[in-house]
Amino acid sequence: MLISSVIVILLTGCSEEEVEEPEVIREGPPPLENPQYVDLGTFIVNMPGDKYFLKSSIQIAFNDPIPKAWMAARLPIVKDMLVTHLQTISVEQFDDLRSRPIIKNDIKLRINSLFPNKPLWEDTAPVRKILFSEFYRQ
Repeated sequence: MLISSVIVILLTGCSEEEVEEPEVIREGPPPLENPQYVDLGTFIVNMPGDKYFLKSSIQIAFNDPIPKAWMAARLPIVKDMLVTHLQTISVEQFDDLRSRPIIKNDIKLRINSLFPNKPLWEDTAPVRKILFSEFYRQ
């Protein structure tokens, strides 16, 4: 390994300090500064047609601990809303990988709609990300 590094340096005529790192261009929103996560658990629901089950483990990310605490007191409402929404996902929607970001955005909008119109915190849409650790049908 060391020999190959020395050979590369000799062939290119550069020292290790002169090698520039490629610039990474990030698309999308900036990363969360101080992420706060809530694990909502695992949901198993019947998909339309009762032929398959959808299994999903969902976490949500906040950037502020205050709305996270507000929502923690209302987890039964959030979970009920999620079960109702997950039951509407068709097999066709599930099989189309382009639908995943749409499903995540739908969930984020629905959860954010549960927060008060005039909150005690700055952000009126405090849920920043929806994360799936499991998302499959059986």
